[in-house]
Amino acid sequence: MAAHARKRDLHVNPRLRALLPYLLVLAAAAVLSYKAMHFGYTPRGDRPGPDVWPRAILALMIVACVVRIVSLSLKGPDDTDGVLDSVIGDALPDAERDAAPVKRFPLLLVTGVALTIAYVALLGTLGFFCDTVLYIAALIRTGRYRRWPVIVAVAFAGALAFMFVFMKVVYLSLPIGTPPFEAISLALMRLLGIR
Repeated sequence: MAAHARKRDLHVNPRLRALLPYLLVLAAAAVLSYKAMHFGYTPRGDRPGPDVWPRAILALMIVACVVRIVSLSLKGPDDTDGVLDSVIGDALPDAERDAAPVKRFPLLLVTGVALTIAYVALLGTLGFFCDTVLYIAALIRTGRYRRWPVIVAVAFAGALAFMFVFMKVVYLSLPIGTPPFEAISLALMRLLGIR
């Protein structure tokens, strides 16, 4: 009898279980937003301060959590799915989703982690652009995509987009690398109008 009562106490309401991750992220975002609003810095001309981007990202995070909390709260008690089910959504019919075996690729995961470590280690030598091109291409290929023209185009476009956003919009100083990679970074910075 006591074991049955203990088992019942450990059972968590499905709605609360579905809401809990969003409530925790919302609380963390609120605390971090308070911290971001109290950054101490000296304004430099028309450049945004160091508080702008963290506050913008945290605001988007808060909005996403609130929307998800409201949508989960409006569902019936039997309609609450887990986080993964809500992400997958209607990608597969219920019968196929339940019948499909879950495939795990631990070697691909280890390869992705190794590529990320190599990316960070080579950043100072290759510079942001060259290192990011290689990293994006390697990750796409590790994910089993085989069309090299698409991989190369996405890697170059992605690295250029990241470089533009980080250096021109966010005003981050990124590593330009050592020669000969430094020349590539400087030429691209001139091309993109980054000083």
